Formats: sequence, C-alpha cells, structure tokens
Amino acid sequence: MTAQVKVLLHAMFKESAGKGEISHELSPSSSLKTLLEELANKYGKEFKKVLNPKTGLIETDTLVMLNGKSMRKPDVSLKDGDIIMITVPIGGG
Repeated sequence: MTAQVKVLLHAMFKESAGKGEISHELSPSSSLKTLLEELANKYGKEFKKVLNPKTGLIETDTLVMLNGKSMRKPDVSLKDGDIIMITVPIGGG
C-alpha cells in the first residue's frame, strides 16, 4: 500500500519543477526527508538546497510546511493525504 501526498510549490521551487502542485506517491513509512530527497533527485536545482548536508535539517532559508505546520526536522513520517508546502520565508520590515 502506498501513500499519496500533495506537494504545493512556490517561488523558485515552482519554477524548477515547472508546476505549482505535485501529487507524489510514497512507500509506506516514508518520511519527509525521503520525499525531499526524491524531489531533489527528480527536479534538482533548488530542491538540492533544501536539506543541509551537515546537519540533516531543513535549511532556514526554506520554508517547508506539513499540514500547515512549519518543519525543521525532516525525520517525520508522512501518511496518505498529507499536504506539504515548499517555499521561501517572507520577511518584512
């Protein structure tokens, strides 16, 4: 049995993938890290910069949300129907 997740892309991630929304199929017990690695392999470019290779954490200049909650640690399990958004944080002054 597989899990189907929806990935919403904004900013340069949307440009790299060529679309703003992806339906992605994952094997059971896949993590957010697995998804981010699969997207990096498929789309390259900006997606390869999401995870810090030294710490394994999501970079601070990237905003990754899982079901509306901001994530820094990618070792969380994904389940069928999850919605992941990948974008850049918006700052203002």
